[in-house]
Amino acid sequence: MRQARRGWTMPEENARSMLSMIEERIRSSDIRVEHRDALIRLRTMIEDDLEVSPRSGSPLLCLGRA
Repeated sequence: MRQARRGWTMPEENARSMLSMIEERIRSSDIRVEHRDALIRLRTMIEDDLEVSPRSGSPLLCLGRA
């Protein structure tokens, strides 16, 4: 069975900053539905990785799904 690979990493503080920017953009009235959906999926991935990160003790988040 093939294992999932992580696409890229970012420091936790950058991930939290990115979440704030994503939230602002999602709330924006001038965004296309498909872009909003993609941002919601990205937000979910980042939030999931933030939940796992403190348990692993790693300051970097591995984001992306293969």
